[in-house]
Amino acid sequence: MRPDVAGALRALLALLCVGLLCAWSPAAAAQGQDYRIGPGDVLKITVYRAPDMESTVRVSEQGDISMPAIGALKAADLTASQVADRIADELKTRDIFLQPSVNVLVVEMHSKTVSVLGAVQKPGEIVLDRPGLTVAEILARAGATFTSNAGRVSIVDSAAGTREQLSLADLASGAHDRPVRPGEVLFVQPPPTFFIRGEVNHAGEYPVTPGLTVGKAIALGGGLTDRGSASRVRLERRGADGAVTRQPVRGKVVVQPGDLLIVGARLF
Repeated sequence: MRPDVAGALRALLALLCVGLLCAWSPAAAAQGQDYRIGPGDVLKITVYRAPDMESTVRVSEQGDISMPAIGALKAADLTASQVADRIADELKTRDIFLQPSVNVLVVEMHSKTVSVLGAVQKPGEIVLDRPGLTVAEILARAGATFTSNAGRVSIVDSAAGTREQLSLADLASGAHDRPVRPGEVLFVQPPPTFFIRGEVNHAGEYPVTPGLTVGKAIALGGGLTDRGSASRVRLERRGADGAVTRQPVRGKVVVQPGDLLIVGARLF
């Protein structure tokens, strides 16, 4: 292959790769999902064949942007394409360009976010890059665990002064899912647990499920060792006043969050 042809092909491939990367960027994805611009967002504005008009601007708290030769222009609650159309109209109205071709890209999204904290793999701020994102979808992005033994999520909306609690298991089934609102804080609480030690094969911490009895708790701990005795189990439980009670128990006692089960050994 001729060197000049090979060089042209390499250049074309490089352009295609750059285009693909842009297409898959979060900002580009937001453009395709009718993302509504808000205060704090950063926009990159370009005008075809007018490099001196290129600018990167931040949307003000009042929802405006400022451009040379145009001045202040409202951008809040509009999509990127709608802002581009407004800029083009202003350029035509002011006789700056006859048929301007304007492109607007949201390069940083700060106005519509929620925060996810607690027992998730990726805590932090998540951008609402498309309308209608639900609590379950946001938690899935943050790496929450949706199982029958999962915990709960507290949703705090400081602006509205509200707080609600939802079960992760219910969210997974869609029973109580709803769209999130910008500014909400989602705190994922781990499932309640109990502890078991002594003569069981796998001592440790385990989740408390509804109706969990001491007998089932021992099974979760891998069952009794060769020396273990189901009739020699002691329960330690902390009351609301902080005092710890200790009592021998049998298999049908229901385990509560924070309980400690100690399985003793047979006498003979």
